[in-house]
Amino acid sequence: MFPALPPQPTPQPRSLESLVGDADLAFSEGRWIDAVDGYRKVVELDPTYGRAQIRWTRALIDQHRLNEAVERGRAAIALIPNSAEARATLATALDWSGQVDRAVQIGLEAVQIDQSSATAMAALAEAYSDQYRLLEADDLLARALDIAPDDPELYRIQGVLRETRADYAGAVESYTRAVDLAPKWSYLYVSLGHAYRAQNQYDQALMAFQRALTLNPNDARAEGGRGMVHLAREEYEHASERFQRAIELDPTYATAYAQLGWIHYGRREYDKAEPLFLRAVELDRDGGRIAQYRHALGWIYVAARRTADAREQFTKALALNPGLQGARDGLAALQGTSQPRGGR
Repeated sequence: MFPALPPQPTPQPRSLESLVGDADLAFSEGRWIDAVDGYRKVVELDPTYGRAQIRWTRALIDQHRLNEAVERGRAAIALIPNSAEARATLATALDWSGQVDRAVQIGLEAVQIDQSSATAMAALAEAYSDQYRLLEADDLLARALDIAPDDPELYRIQGVLRETRADYAGAVESYTRAVDLAPKWSYLYVSLGHAYRAQNQYDQALMAFQRALTLNPNDARAEGGRGMVHLAREEYEHASERFQRAIELDPTYATAYAQLGWIHYGRREYDKAEPLFLRAVELDRDGGRIAQYRHALGWIYVAARRTADAREQFTKALALNPGLQGARDGLAALQGTSQPRGGR
C-alpha cells in the first residue's frame, strides 16, 4: 500500500488589499479584461468600496463595453453620490455611447461637486467638444492640465479637441504625448492611428493600429481602423476582411457594419449592403451617420422598386439631417412613382 498523502492546506481567501493591488496593476498595464474581473472581485468582497466601482466603470469604457459601463457608473454614484470622480466617469461612459446631452449634465454635476477635480473638468470638456462648445472645452481642459499635467487622459481629450478643429497634426502630438505617459493603453494608439489616417499618413496609421492590437488582440476599433486605412487606399478586399473581423470581435460595433455596407453599396451589391446598413441604424447613436445609412437604404429600395420603403428611409434621413441632398433627390425621384411591387 502507498502511504497516505498528507492533508492539503485549505486555500486561504484573498485579502481585499491583494485583490485591489492586482486590479490596479492590471488597470495601469491596460489589461482591461483582467482589471474588470479584478474590480468585480473587490466589489464582491466589499460592496461599499467606491473606488473599485469607479475603476471598474473606467475599465469597461476602455473596452467599449459602454452599456455595462453606464450601468456600473450609475451603481457607483448610488454608492458615493458626492464623488466628482464617479460622476465624471459616468459622464465619459454616456458621452462615448452617444448620449452627449446627458453626459454634459452629469459632467456639470461633477464639476459642481469638486471644482478642483481635473477628472471632472476633463470629462465635461470631452462632452462639450461633442456639442462643438469648443471654447468652453478649451478652458476646462487648460484648467485640468494645470492641475494634472501628467494625466494621459487629458492629452487624449486634447487630441479630440484638436481633431474636432481638423488640426490633425496637433492631434497626433497630443495622442503621442498620451501614449508616452501610458504606453500600454491600447485605445490611445487607436486615437493616434485615426489622426495619422486623417493626414493620409497610412503607414504610420497602420503601425499605430497594429500596436493597439498587439496590446489588445480583441480590440475591434483597432481592426476597424486598419479597415479604414485599406479603404482609403482603395484596397477593398483587405478592408472588407478587417471590418468583418471587427464585427466578429464586437457584434455591436456600428461603424464596422456601416463601412462594410458602403463597400457593397459601391459595388451595387445591394442585397449584401441592406442588412449591414439596417444593423448600423440599429446600433449607431449618431444622428448624422444614421441619416447617411438611411439615405443609402433609400436608394437601395429605389433600385428594388420598393417605393414605399424608399420614401420612408429618405424621410427619416431628412428628419435627422434636413440638408442631406441625396435624400432630397431621392424623394424628388419618387414623385409620381407608382406603388411598389413587393414593398412592405
